[in-house]
Amino acid sequence: MPSIRNAIMVDTVRGVLRVRKWPRKRGTPKSALQRWWNDWFRQANLLAKYADGMAMARAIEMTKDSGLYPRDVMLQAMRGRLYIFADQDGMKWYPMAAIQDISDSLDVLAQTVGSVLVRATDRWRAPPPGAINQVLTNQGAGAPAIWATPAGGGGVVEVELPGTPIVFDGSQSQYDFDVTGYAGLTISFDDVDLASSGYPLVRCSVDGGTIFKNAGTDYQFIGFTQAASVNGTTSALIVGNTSGTTNHNGNIRVSGLRVPRLFYQGCAGRVGQQTRQNSGITLFDGPITDIRIENTVGALFNSGTCRIVGSLKG
Repeated sequence: MPSIRNAIMVDTVRGVLRVRKWPRKRGTPKSALQRWWNDWFRQANLLAKYADGMAMARAIEMTKDSGLYPRDVMLQAMRGRLYIFADQDGMKWYPMAAIQDISDSLDVLAQTVGSVLVRATDRWRAPPPGAINQVLTNQGAGAPAIWATPAGGGGVVEVELPGTPIVFDGSQSQYDFDVTGYAGLTISFDDVDLASSGYPLVRCSVDGGTIFKNAGTDYQFIGFTQAASVNGTTSALIVGNTSGTTNHNGNIRVSGLRVPRLFYQGCAGRVGQQTRQNSGITLFDGPITDIRIENTVGALFNSGTCRIVGSLKG
């Protein structure tokens, strides 16, 4: 009938009259994104239809008195936005979709690989990209940090090793440290007292601390005192002059930990009249992985402190 054409369709199904809207052609999706969403909703309908009974019951329970439909919970789960959980250590784990949302938001501020954000006076900003080996530098109160070449231009940073300074308390006779991340060390002993007469030493390992070099010819040294100079070989880095139980003080600078043939120099003494300057090299190939603080007689360190500062190569 021309009067209802393209408006109402009338037909019969198994002898029953049926009236419905005139079907319209949907056409093809306008974009790849629209086609992707059409497919996603098709999958969502399949999930809602064939989800197991336990999942359906849980969805009904979660949406009770909330104004949401159980299918809304299933759709959130499909989109990776339903759950956040905490592990036994209290660490919270977020869905990847939430992480991507935050990342997309940060892209509004910076999109260059390697970018960082700093707080400027008005808002968060990405500082202009820096050059290789530059570091993010504080410009003081009221100014945002910028990329700049470290003072001196060497790119070397010195930090105290974890576990230092050591405050000796008569409980141990040796202390081991991993130094694989350092190019050099400065080791200082201040007013160290030992349980038995001796003096502090430093030994090195090249195998991760399994063996610390202790042969009589592992290290070569040259020592200078007010009276004379001596040279020879020894089983450890010398950080002492004369044997005794009290008043051990010394400072030794070690370099070349990441290459063979470590070099060291410093000065040490037990009393003012017994001070000696030392220098020398190791007689084994590096790189040095660990060091051990001990003393000539294996006695306990009763008191005093040991500070170790490591140089990080920039």
